[in-house]
Parts: sequence; C-alpha cells; structure tokens
Amino acid sequence: MTTTDSTFDAGSDARLHGSGCESRSDAVFDALASDRCRQLLDCLADAEDGLSVDALVSRLPGDDGRVRARLHHTYLPKLADVGLVAYDADRELVRPGPDAAFEPVRAAVAAADPPVELDVLFGVLSDARRRRALRTLLAHGDLSLPDLADEVAVAERGRSLPEIDPDAVLDVYLSLYHTHVPKLTSAGLASYDQEGDLVAATDAGRALEATVRRLCEAVGE
Repeated sequence: MTTTDSTFDAGSDARLHGSGCESRSDAVFDALASDRCRQLLDCLADAEDGLSVDALVSRLPGDDGRVRARLHHTYLPKLADVGLVAYDADRELVRPGPDAAFEPVRAAVAAADPPVELDVLFGVLSDARRRRALRTLLAHGDLSLPDLADEVAVAERGRSLPEIDPDAVLDVYLSLYHTHVPKLTSAGLASYDQEGDLVAATDAGRALEATVRRLCEAVGE
C-alpha cells in the first residue's frame, strides 16, 4: 500500500467493522469509559440480591437528584444493554448481570492498573478496529502503517490478504491514518513517524499488553 492524500471523510469509519461479538465489546468498553459505570460495578460486586436505586444514589458522590437522573437515563441503561446489570426500572432495583457477563468484567476492571487513566484506556478500546490495531502493535512492536492496515484487514475478515478486496484494505488504512492511530498517539500508547509512515507501540502501550488481553478476554473476545 501507499500513503494517500487526506481528503478521506473520517466519518465513513462509523460503519460497522466487526462481528456482533465485537459490537457488544465496543458497547461494553464504551460503558466502562465512564467512571460512574465502573463505580456501579463495584457497588454491585457483593450484592447478589441487588440494590435499590436509592441505595446506589447514597453510595455515589454528587447531588442526589442529578445522580438519580443520570442513573436512570444513562448509566444503568448502558450497563443493562450489554448484560452487565439487570435493571428493573419499575421497581427501581438493580442486580448484577449473569455471572458469565458481570464477574469477569468487574474483576478485570478491578485488577487494571494502567499507565494511563482508565477513562482513556476504555475509550481507546471502545472500537473494534482500534483494539485490533493496538493488539497488533503490541504483538509486533512497530509496523509501517500499510503493514498495520494489512494485518488489521486480515484479522477483521479472517482471510488471507490476497483474498481481500484492495479497496477494503485501503478503507482500513485510511481509517487508521485519520482516526485510530491519532487516538492511540493522543492516549500515549503509540507513536507515529509520518515521514517514515511507521507506527510503534510506546513504553506505556507495551506495559498494557497483559491488561488489554485480560480485558478483551473478560468481555468475550
């Protein structure tokens, strides 16, 4: 592959790149990018019979009215949509989701001690293509951006490179160039040498290898 100009519309990256499993993983990591959602998992860790919304409000910092509204409209629906909690809005009762969904994620989050803020880490992991790019860099250390695009395209489609439409590989390259590599570099997990078109995992990125693996396993990837 060769570098192209920057007229690509980064909004085209919004289309779905992965399987249904990857889409759920995107949603799980997006929810975990909220400190309040992570706090809710901690609150429910030892609450097999669940907790009332009132009990949760009392455990979370902030104005009670605002906390209650955000729980009802944002945090609990996000966690319920991915199966991490069961939320009975009529009874205002919240329970941990099924053990297979709740406990591995809660434990992996509790054990995470990354060199970047958790909000940043989970924001990075909230896109399947970006996760693949990061995990590929962690496996290889550094790659040219075209080679990284090739590796990601192969991983996404489960086919050898000659079997993949070159336009599809180009789409991967452009989304990496315009969206995902900049987000990785902004998070301090990768560096990009534009002159050499080379992407490399940083020390902080390499320090995350075990954490990223555990988190991805916990959400089912």
